[in-house]
Amino acid sequence: MVVDRSSARVLAVLGAIGLCAISFVVTLSGTGSDSAELEALARALLVAAPLGVGLFLWWGPPPLQRFGWLLVLAGVGWWLTTLSGSDEPVLFTIGRLAGWTMEPLVFYLALAYPTGRLDTRGDRALVLASATLFAVLFLPTVLLVETFPAPSPWSTCIDDCPANAFNLLDTEPAWVADVVQPVRELLAAALFIALAVRFAERVRSASSLMRRVRTPVLPVAAVRAGLAGAILLVRLAVPDADTLVQALWWVGVAVSIAFSIAFLVGALRWRLFMGRCLQRLAVLFRAPTSRHELATVLAEAFEDPELELLEPGAAPTPGPGRARTDIHDGDDIVAVVVHDEALCDEQAFIEAAASAALVTLEGRRLAAETTSLLEELRESRGRVMSGADDERQRIQRDLHDGAQQRLLALRVRLELAADHPTDPEALRGFARDIDAAVEEVRSFAYGVYPPLLSSRGLVDALRSAARRCALPARVDGDHVGRYPPEIERAAYFCCLEAMQNASKHASGATEVSVTLADDGQLRLEVRDDGSGFDVATTPPGMGLVNMRDRVASVGGELDLRSRPSDGTSVLIALPTGD
Repeated sequence: MVVDRSSARVLAVLGAIGLCAISFVVTLSGTGSDSAELEALARALLVAAPLGVGLFLWWGPPPLQRFGWLLVLAGVGWWLTTLSGSDEPVLFTIGRLAGWTMEPLVFYLALAYPTGRLDTRGDRALVLASATLFAVLFLPTVLLVETFPAPSPWSTCIDDCPANAFNLLDTEPAWVADVVQPVRELLAAALFIALAVRFAERVRSASSLMRRVRTPVLPVAAVRAGLAGAILLVRLAVPDADTLVQALWWVGVAVSIAFSIAFLVGALRWRLFMGRCLQRLAVLFRAPTSRHELATVLAEAFEDPELELLEPGAAPTPGPGRARTDIHDGDDIVAVVVHDEALCDEQAFIEAAASAALVTLEGRRLAAETTSLLEELRESRGRVMSGADDERQRIQRDLHDGAQQRLLALRVRLELAADHPTDPEALRGFARDIDAAVEEVRSFAYGVYPPLLSSRGLVDALRSAARRCALPARVDGDHVGRYPPEIERAAYFCCLEAMQNASKHASGATEVSVTLADDGQLRLEVRDDGSGFDVATTPPGMGLVNMRDRVASVGGELDLRSRPSDGTSVLIALPTGD
């Protein structure tokens, strides 16, 4: 049968009420005290306090759910101790045994609160010592003694206590009463006093955050431990001080009830504190732009001045009293918060810190992306403007190297034809050259230049240009194919400029040759047979500068070689774009 949560809670509450009722009835029917009703009520409250607080914490939000069920367990244990108020030997014996076994759990609850962990070696040693003491010197004696020492921290009977129901011997060994009982009670009293001192020390040494939640619990725990030790010492030192021991028992019951309620007070104080922290965080948080600013906001909001927000790889191992919380973005750790250990299991803090960190980091990422996009936009605008300038320079070079060179060549031919003004063939050639120049200028208006270069390729365009050259020119490049437009354009205009320079400046030149080859790079050589010149002492002209710029713009190289009386060669190497 499946029981839903609401039904389970109802059953738990009814079970707690039932245990309290049993404790009340057993005590009322078994005690011989003049104040039986008051004692029965006290024992019922001793059970009700841890059960009620434990259920409240168990069903509440983390981080105190663990202490909720531990308190419920403690409530059941305290219920068993109330059976020591019965006059039935078996119930009385169970109650006395439960009293011994409860103490280590009580110590653990006080020392581990609120993280659920024993943080120091000393705390672990105290809990282990208490468990060992009760397991070695108290529990085994239940099989050896006829009666339990009275009065005790768990029962009010003195001379009329029931016998030990679990005794296995006919006669109690004398060494148990003479040696074991004094030694164990002295050790237990010393342990109780050491625990009281430790509880007080933990309050004093706790951080401001941890003190908020520990202060209600640890002082009460210290008083309770001190009372338990006092009862044992009084019983040893003054065996007939029954009234004093019973008075201490009543105080001990009240303190034990207060001990359970202290957990509730600490939890309520912590929840109010966390509510104020989250409220402050909502007021302070304005999407900080850096980890340091976010850490400052979190530290102020949660009153932890030592809080740090670190890169995942830079986070050290937290020191005493400190803890770390990893901030995840999916499966990735994007930040680490080092904070007071009081916050380590606080889900509200973890979620708030994670949300704030992710918002901040995402904001920083978006800001970085925005900056990058703006930088790209500025670079893009720069490239557009630079491209426009380059395009203007290219058109200038194309006009200079193309139509202008053709017109200049036409002028040279006109000057040479001045001696034969009546030659009809020369006049027709002039007409063809003028038509070609007009066609080249017109081609700029359509954005395609030169037409033959784009339609037939580099070799045919250069052969056409060679026919128009003022010097006889030949082009050798039968095995050269097509290339990207920018490569062909650079090669064409560079060769055109080189042929024109040879026509204008190569003294004594009779011809120009253009050779093209492809060996993984497009290689061109424009050579004339003129008189040459000294490259080292002759400054480059604008035509050569234009050629170098054009070749460099496509990732190529240009080399000029010339010697007096040995002609001039322009060597060009261009990437093929493969």
